Amino acid sequence: MAWLDARSGQLKNLMFSLVPVLLRVVDLLALAGLLLLIWIPFFWCLFHPAIHYWRRVGSRALWVALPVWLGFAVGLLLARHWLFAGRLERNALTWTMGGILFFLGAWLEVETRHTFGCRRLAGLPEIHPEHRLRGVVSTGIYGRMRHPRYLLYMLMLLSAAFLTGALPIFLLAILNILLYQILARLEERALLDQYGPQYEAYRQSVPRFVPRLGRRPETQISS
Repeated sequence: MAWLDARSGQLKNLMFSLVPVLLRVVDLLALAGLLLLIWIPFFWCLFHPAIHYWRRVGSRALWVALPVWLGFAVGLLLARHWLFAGRLERNALTWTMGGILFFLGAWLEVETRHTFGCRRLAGLPEIHPEHRLRGVVSTGIYGRMRHPRYLLYMLMLLSAAFLTGALPIFLLAILNILLYQILARLEERALLDQYGPQYEAYRQSVPRFVPRLGRRPETQISS
């Protein structure tokens, strides 16, 4: 009996010693997510209004993204202690919310990549000098919402905020959500210019971010 008590005590001590390590891993993963995602709406909000100019530049325009990303990455790394300084207490609710948001975002990532493809997600056809209209994508997840890619980015940032409990990350997530509202409108304005009534019909029948449950709406969109 004494042996079992000793063994149980050792396991408890091991678990308690692992908790700080696991929390540190969560913080590092959240920081990696911020490095990948936080700069995207800032970049595209500047890029979209001048899309005709960037098309003349061609695929070389994407090299502009590198210094923008590096600037944000260096800034985040320098401010990493500030990012995690003020925290909410992490509990079952924050872990549950963070986990749900993460898995929803991961599911949207798979669905978006399956429907759109990597080249189109990266914006390569959009900035090609001989850009050709390819029709409005209304299949897969794009038949449920107009901007699943932006939604998954918002969900991932909110997930990082809940999983870390870091108040500055909550603020950055809220700022990104506001920017994605602007970016979605800029993108839709460009798509209306490109596709006219075709995109307008899609826009009227498919929600922007909140998916419509139940039967998929009937949209007659050619390719």
